[in-house]
Order: sequence, then structure tokens, then C-alpha cells
Amino acid sequence: MSDDPKLTLWQKLKRLLTSAAPQSIIDAVDEPQDSSLVDSINSKSSIHPNSRAKVSLVKQTNTESTAVIDYLKRYLDNKQWHYTHYRPRKNDSQKSHHLSLRMRSKKLDCGYLFRVQEKNALLALYGVLPFVIPESHQNAAILLITQINYDMLIGNLELDTRDGELRYKNAIDVEAVGINDATIEYLLQSVIAMTTVAYEIFGDLVDTQDPSEDMATLLSELRLQADARVFFLPSQKRQ
Repeated sequence: MSDDPKLTLWQKLKRLLTSAAPQSIIDAVDEPQDSSLVDSINSKSSIHPNSRAKVSLVKQTNTESTAVIDYLKRYLDNKQWHYTHYRPRKNDSQKSHHLSLRMRSKKLDCGYLFRVQEKNALLALYGVLPFVIPESHQNAAILLITQINYDMLIGNLELDTRDGELRYKNAIDVEAVGINDATIEYLLQSVIAMTTVAYEIFGDLVDTQDPSEDMATLLSELRLQADARVFFLPSQKRQ
């Protein structure tokens, strides 16, 4: 079936990243053991890239790729990770490249998307959760996302209210910090770790019937869901 020409590139990528169909899978880094909301989020702020061995960036006007996309693709190729490269559209003034791939940790299989804007040397990585937030739960999700983002030092959570897609994003200014293996690994590890935390928190939210829109009550409900994953609590579900 041909792609709908009215869909944007991001909408087409979202279909691929949230699809249950098998794609190229790699083994990702271990997820954090403690999924405590505040501790898990704030602990990620201590990760810093190694600033040595930076690649000098040369603005290229006659070629399609800059050092940013070239270095990123070489990094993924050296890891033997399979990805799909979406090149910029002809009318894209920012010359945005997209590299999509799937990663698997011990229990989480998510889609990840690198976005490179050549013109201003920005590099972003998105971790897209493998489920959507139903409309009935979106008010509670927005309340939770707002509180999490308020306390988060790096990156942010984003919810598309049109289709319920939830993703975590982190980004760097390559002109300011350069690019090397350590920088890419920092970006990968921070996004994988926070996507794993978001998977647990918002998975609990989706499993909560009629979640409260009061923050204190909502956190209590999520804590009960988290306990149910760890301890055998009396319930009607088979454990």
C-alpha cells in the first residue's frame, strides 16, 4: 500500500516507530533499577560527555551531508546497528536528516529517532514509547508530564494529543560541544534510561482505570501500580 502523500515525514516515521512489526533490533544499555519518579529523573543530570577528540565541523554548501550526519552514521555502522536514513526534502531549509532504528533492553523494545539539522548543527534523539496514551488518560498524562518536565534538568517528555504518542527527547548543540563517540553514547544512554523510566511510569498510568487529575492522588495511584509490579498484592488479576 502506498504512503498517504498528505502525511508528513514525522507522521510516517511515527507509524514505523510505534508499529508492532519487527524491525532491526539491537541490545541497548541496561535500564535503571530504581524507577522512583524524582530520583530516576534527577540522577540523570550527572551524566556529562567527554569533550576530548572533538570533530571539527566544516559548513558544507556543495554536499548533502555535514560532518554531523557523517560521523553519526559511521558510529552506527561501526556498532553494526541497522538503521534507516531519511534524507532532507528539497525544500527543507534546515536540511534535516533522520535516522530511525529500534533498540531492545531487557524488557523494553522501543523506536528511536536521531534528528540532525545540518544548517545549525543541532542533534536530537527521541525515544518513542511502544504504546499510546488513550484519550481518556491524556489529562492525567499531561498533568504528570508537566510536573516531570518542571523538575527535569536535561531533556523533556512530549505528548502528541492528536494520536497519544509519548516520547522523550534530548538534544545537543554540536557547534558548542563538538561530536565524538562519547557525546553520542551520552545522548543514547540518557535517552534510553529516561525512556525506560517513562515506560514504567506511563505504563502504570495506562493500567490505572479512571486516573485522578489531582497530582497527589494520581501519584498515590501510580505508586500502587508500581507496587503491584514488584509485590504480590491482593487483586482480581492472576499473578
